Amino acid sequence: MSAFPFLTNCDKCQGCTYDCCLNRNNCGVTHIFNNLTKDELRSIMDNKRQIKFRAGETITKQNTPLTHIICIRSGYAKVVSEGPKGKNLIVDIIKDNNIFTGGGTIIDDTHHFTVAALTDIECCFIETSKIFTVLSVNSVFTLDLLKLYNGQHIKMHKTLINLIHKYMPGRVADTLLYLKNEIYLSNPYQFILSKQELADMSGMTKESFIRNLKEFEDSGIINHTRNTINILKEEDLIEISKNG
Repeated sequence: MSAFPFLTNCDKCQGCTYDCCLNRNNCGVTHIFNNLTKDELRSIMDNKRQIKFRAGETITKQNTPLTHIICIRSGYAKVVSEGPKGKNLIVDIIKDNNIFTGGGTIIDDTHHFTVAALTDIECCFIETSKIFTVLSVNSVFTLDLLKLYNGQHIKMHKTLINLIHKYMPGRVADTLLYLKNEIYLSNPYQFILSKQELADMSGMTKESFIRNLKEFEDSGIINHTRNTINILKEEDLIEISKNG
């Protein structure tokens, strides 16, 4: 029985083969599923569940059992490392066409991060037990999943290293550049995060983040309105990021 009995079957994936939400035409990184045989894909499809979350809802909770990996079909979510005394650090933003493994897949079956919806989210939950069955017989799929997992780990590790070794201006610059170049892919861009969440991405207090943002604006590097960032001098921002 599914660990999520309240979930409904993914209607769009009933009776499908490769033309579904796990196909690379629909999911940016889920091309790893294209290395499955039709029978292997079917074994995953038959147990996949689709669920929608509203903005602000928790998708997975840190330190809870990990029974599913998540395929984000549409929307944005934040990956949060919950620290002591309520101090949280946003280590990544995931968006449509991405898979999140939870951090403990294959290792200890534990969610090492909390994932919360920033916007309305539509995602598919794939049982890890079904994934493990396929891993035992399909070495190509195993390698692809390990590459995905390691890529997520390296990305978060680099984020933590930058937060440890950079001064506040460098951290704010990293956050602004990351949102422009990897999340919104536009300039200017409208951000959906609160100032507190932007501060949590930068490893600082809300007041410190706002102060550094104001300094960037006073220097003519960015233009900032309530929910829009326009990077005017990206080369200057990159230089600040490099120098830390």
